[in-house]
Order: sequence, then C-alpha cells, then structure tokens
Amino acid sequence: MEIIGWFIFDYILIYLVYYLWFIRRTIRGEKVPSEANYLINLYNLDVNKFSYRKFIKTVGLVTCFDVAVVATLVAIIDSRVIWQILFSLVIIIPMIAITFMLLGKFYQNKQSKDNTKELEKEKKYLERVKLKDSKKKKKKTNRKKKVK
Repeated sequence: MEIIGWFIFDYILIYLVYYLWFIRRTIRGEKVPSEANYLINLYNLDVNKFSYRKFIKTVGLVTCFDVAVVATLVAIIDSRVIWQILFSLVIIIPMIAITFMLLGKFYQNKQSKDNTKELEKEKKYLERVKLKDSKKKKKKTNRKKKVK
C-alpha cells in the first residue's frame, strides 16, 4: 500500500511540474513539447483532425506515468545509486517506446474517425483564448498611453 501511495505522489508531483513548464506554454502557443513532435512525425498525425489541446494533455499524462512508474520502481530497490541509475535507464527506454507506440496507434485510429464535435469545441476554446489575449493587450496599451 505504501508503494501505491508513493506512485500516486510521484505521479501528481511530476504532472504538476510538467503541466506548468510544458502544457500551459503549449496551449498558449509558445512552445511544443518534443514528445508531441515525435508522435506527430512518427505516426504522420494530422493535428487538424483531433483536438490538439487534448493531445498535448494526453502526451503529458503518458510521459508522467512513465517517469512515475520508473521512479517508484527505482525507489523500491535497496542498492547503490549506480545500480538504481542503470536499472532506471534499462526500464525507461522500452517503457517510453511501448507507451508512445500505443498512444500513436490510438491517435491514428482517432484521426480516421469523425471528430467534428470535438473540433468545434476546440475552435470555440481557441476563440475565447484569443479574445482574452486581445483584451489584455488593449488594456496594456491603454495603460501605457495614460502613463505617457
């Protein structure tokens, strides 16, 4: 039971850090995680056929799951640090390959289905974000004019 608790703690902590550093920036359009680019290029995914925002969040969830599982398994091992590092390297590479393969196949299947409702929600969300950003920019420019 203690191991499951550590796994959940690791997963939540890693996901929060990943969300703040990568997912928030990606949704705003500043940066794209390399994992997402890898999946898009490897599986020839067309981003216009599914919700890109959900895709980025799913990639983040899978990546954090992989890291949390490896961190939990390494924490169980009671040996020297060098063995823990070697064990983690041996485990993480096939784990990432398998989970990304499953995720890529999932999005290939999803790409072939009709996702019009999901795409409409995505467009509405992006319009709201653009409106908020344009209002913030107007407020900033008005403040600068008043200061001068």
